Amino acid sequence: MDFVISHFFHILIPCIGGGLIQGMTGFGSGIFVMMFFPMFLPVLQSSALSTLNSISVSVPLAWRYRKHIRPRIIILPAIFYITAAFLALRFAVHADLTALKSILGLFLMAVALYFLFVAGKLKIKASFWSALICGTLAGVSSGLFGIGGPPMVIYILAITGDDKEAYIANSQFFFAVSMMFTTTMRVINGIITPPLLLLVIPGILGMTIGKNIGIRIVERIDVEKMKKIIYAFLFLSGLSTFLTNL
Repeated sequence: MDFVISHFFHILIPCIGGGLIQGMTGFGSGIFVMMFFPMFLPVLQSSALSTLNSISVSVPLAWRYRKHIRPRIIILPAIFYITAAFLALRFAVHADLTALKSILGLFLMAVALYFLFVAGKLKIKASFWSALICGTLAGVSSGLFGIGGPPMVIYILAITGDDKEAYIANSQFFFAVSMMFTTTMRVINGIITPPLLLLVIPGILGMTIGKNIGIRIVERIDVEKMKKIIYAFLFLSGLSTFLTNL
């Protein structure tokens, strides 16, 4: 309990920022909090806590926009995600993740630059291969770092286009289901422990506060502005991840 009290605000404040971003853009809470959690927790426990907190945002958002959920568009990438996440978690228990986090940072920056400068000319289509690539990348990055949002954002944006409600509904539905799966796997592998679960309390509180602010903001902006926020945040997150792991 003393550990929870001493780190209450270390968890609460980053989670307010993570909930704000998640509520406004549909993803990103995991990326944001993972800039801070590894400062006082091991990487695997940080990613587990990030996932537990993010569930508290994704489930309510998926419910809020439930009328726009189309499960058939995420079944295929979900299959690849589950397979990749299972293998990544098995590997992560014994891996040194420092080098991989640097590579992940470069990957996030590349994705952001693609959307900012190339996406208008080169369209991504929903297909077996895009589902395979995005679902696998999401599963690997989620299993290793608790950050599986960006690859699936690419895929879901390709399907939903300018339908803001459909994008939020389907992305949050996918994240809620997939995070429950990875959380179960972390429990099985002994990554999630009772003391770690206590840290979810300030995490959920922060995520809820941030999410409610983010929802109010997203209802007042247009789709193109929302997309620019997504891509800019994605690039900055990748840069931060890379620089902090050199």
